[in-house]
Amino acid sequence: MATAAQLIREFAISGGPKMLRLKVLGGGRRVGKSALLVEGSKTRFLMDYGVDISGSEPEFPLHVRPRDLDFVVITHAHLDHSGAAPLLYVSAKPKLYCTGLTLELSDVLIADFLKISKYYIPYEYGQVEEMRSGAAVVGFGDEVEERGATLRFWNAGHIPGSVMVEVEVDGKTILYTGDFNTVDTRLLKGADLEPFERADIVVMEGTYALFDHPPREEVERAFVNDALEVLDSGGNVLVPAFAVGRAQEILCVLAKHGFKYPIYVDGMARRVNNLLLENPSALRDPDFVRKALTSAIHVNDRRDRERALEQPSLIVSPAAMLKGGASIHYVKELIEDPRNAIFFVSYVMRETPARKLLETGILELETLKKRAAARIEWYDFSSHCGRRELLSVLERLDPKTKLVIVHSEEEGGKRLAEEAARTYGLEVHFPSEGEALELG
Repeated sequence: MATAAQLIREFAISGGPKMLRLKVLGGGRRVGKSALLVEGSKTRFLMDYGVDISGSEPEFPLHVRPRDLDFVVITHAHLDHSGAAPLLYVSAKPKLYCTGLTLELSDVLIADFLKISKYYIPYEYGQVEEMRSGAAVVGFGDEVEERGATLRFWNAGHIPGSVMVEVEVDGKTILYTGDFNTVDTRLLKGADLEPFERADIVVMEGTYALFDHPPREEVERAFVNDALEVLDSGGNVLVPAFAVGRAQEILCVLAKHGFKYPIYVDGMARRVNNLLLENPSALRDPDFVRKALTSAIHVNDRRDRERALEQPSLIVSPAAMLKGGASIHYVKELIEDPRNAIFFVSYVMRETPARKLLETGILELETLKKRAAARIEWYDFSSHCGRRELLSVLERLDPKTKLVIVHSEEEGGKRLAEEAARTYGLEVHFPSEGEALELG
């Protein structure tokens, strides 16, 4: 039997009986630092708690008292969804749900974040270890019960280990997509679509709400042909890429096209490669991925880096934004030679060296500013839904479904909200950071 104190707490959580409330702690009208607080009549839980590292200093989501949380869900390992989660383990130890691969990959990314950050981070690696020790590992298709809520986990198709979360609470079904992609890639199967058809509330990312991605086959051919053109002329190609997901996707694309030049892999992508090989069930075609990853040359020391630059070769290396990692070494070496190329293949956030290089042709690092002589290109290998895929998902929703758009810049989110309301008759919300929605 519940104590009086427990009953008071449950009433306080809900604001009254049967009140379902969503509060956007991060990722409202912007891309980055995703965090969604869900408050029901008997439970309060958090889905994602990320950090934004695109600016000069890290930005964290709005505060939530960890001891008031019944549990936490992390949809995937990228820092903008997992990087603030250790903060929740400074003064408490809420239960954490995520896939085993997300747990391993987030450990890699957060440890690196702590290592390279030049600013104060309000937690230490000890809190990362606390987070890991409190984790309940789940897989695609798993269902768990937690304080009156039923959670189901679905493949999100975004990066290895990523999930969408379906939650039944207070008689409503919420689907939180996190980042998701419905299109098959060389690395992963597209997201499961079944849970969209029965959701009462869908909290959906809209990163690319304004853009249609070109057909993947066209992007692959352009990327490979352009790389061959550079290498055939005696140059080198640097591919700054996300360590998790994008680096491995590029290796798979090169393997699929029978790429004939040496391929080097540096930085965190090496460790991620090994983790993926240990978790084949997360991959679309494990045998093919194994062949692609093991055929690349792992850079282990300074001499390996020298070899990569001594002959025409393609180098895949984090960091994608040129804000650290081994890619800084290579870009400095390659930027002034017109025979070389820097090919970006990841989402490039504003106010990053990568974005500035793409837009202005100038490489601007802390101790270096140079105009690029090397060829600079960007290729749309996105692991997010584009506009076409987002609208296709909306077609599956019941007209009574309530749509909440997050993880989207202002213009794109507004446009998607207007179209969802006009074309599909949905009740749509595009909340700002800190805004709470009562949708019970």
